[in-house]
Amino acid sequence: MASILVIGGTTFFGKAIVEELLEAGHRVTVFSRGKKRPAFFDHERVSHVQGDRSDREGFREKLQGRAFDAVIDNIAYTADDVRHALDVFRGNVGRYVFTSSAAVYYTGSMVMPVPEGDVNHDFRPPQGAESPFWSYTMGKLQAERVLTSQSEVPYTILRPPVVLGPEDPTLRGYFYFQRLMDGRPLLLTNGGVQSFRLVYSRDLARGYLRVLEAERAEGQIYNLAQHEVVRLIDLVKEAANVLGQDPTIVSVPADAFRRSGFEYPEPYARMSNFIPDISKAEEELGYTSTPFVAWLGETVLWYRDAYKGPDSAGYERRDQEVAFAERFQELTGRLKPEP
Repeated sequence: MASILVIGGTTFFGKAIVEELLEAGHRVTVFSRGKKRPAFFDHERVSHVQGDRSDREGFREKLQGRAFDAVIDNIAYTADDVRHALDVFRGNVGRYVFTSSAAVYYTGSMVMPVPEGDVNHDFRPPQGAESPFWSYTMGKLQAERVLTSQSEVPYTILRPPVVLGPEDPTLRGYFYFQRLMDGRPLLLTNGGVQSFRLVYSRDLARGYLRVLEAERAEGQIYNLAQHEVVRLIDLVKEAANVLGQDPTIVSVPADAFRRSGFEYPEPYARMSNFIPDISKAEEELGYTSTPFVAWLGETVLWYRDAYKGPDSAGYERRDQEVAFAERFQELTGRLKPEP
């Protein structure tokens, strides 16, 4: 039985990590703001430290000097976050596991499948390319550099791509599921032909267990993702099959959206042919993934039967989406030669 601290363990895959750790028999300390209280808070092997990661002194006061076999840090987004964590845990932690992101591969060559080494830690975004995406990417990149440039705290870095599963607070998958459920036309940028690997939230959580169990994972970086490479259109069609829907899918070129001025907040539209190489995790950790059809079906049914939250992005403009789809079909239909 190990003693493990999870920083950010009450939501989505952080919650799943805690559940998997408990299932494996470990003692878990959860550091969170305490706004959510999962059922495991009452578990005899769970303790909770309430605090805000951004409160540096409070973080230090509540955690410094406490010994853990491992720390899983899910909510470090900057070099300062990691630097401060290393200072707090130095000498008192067996392994620091940092949740990075596959977004850092946008600094490399992007030759697919992309291996763990294809990252440029000296990368700088193009001038004028300020955006939330680049802020997030550079934050993770610089955080990794802090971690890999020191030797006092043993570490492992995990780089998941887009995570999907029940309880996903981003609602990115629900964007498609909700539109399929209403039975009206669904717009897909470029027909959804882009291919990618996602990662199922529960598989990702189990990956952390694999890392903690493997001594050879110390000082290593791993991609964790599903085994299958799928296209967005495959995801949509399989979700429709689970829902018993026969959807009307309207393929719209990205350039047509741009020229029309119609803003369509499709979340996976830019995930063009993004395929992390997971062979290292499979070979060194024995990592495996749940079949895509199985976990996607579970996720879709959870959103249909259990989800009670807000609508997905842009759903308040659903009527305009449908009108755009119908108009686009009408215009492109005129381009077809007469029989």
